Amino acid sequence: MDDLDAIPSISSGAVGSRFVTQSEVETAKARRDEQWRAAYARLGQEPPPPPAEDAFDGRSLAEVSPQFLAAKQEEWEERNKLGNQFRALEEDEVLFLDSIMEKQREEERLRKEMDGEELKHFRE
Repeated sequence: MDDLDAIPSISSGAVGSRFVTQSEVETAKARRDEQWRAAYARLGQEPPPPPAEDAFDGRSLAEVSPQFLAAKQEEWEERNKLGNQFRALEEDEVLFLDSIMEKQREEERLRKEMDGEELKHFRE
């Protein structure tokens, strides 16, 4: 019987103090959630919804990684596709731009003409 007392228990000593039971974890989580709800209540805000727990799918990283890389590459190509950045001008847009260019040319021609006349009068 003395030999049994000599064997240390897992629940006692330095090793046992590091173990936490599931009920202690759940009470700590419930207390933390309650503190957050109380803090949001003091601020008068609605607390954010709790994050969804990720389901374990059991696949290795080597199996999951190519799917994520392919999805990420496809998203990047879609964002940077040249066809999405430019489009052809419609006919009414072309006509509008042509009319603006024509007005600018006319204004430039009139300005040069007036400058020429002023220069002529100055020389006389």
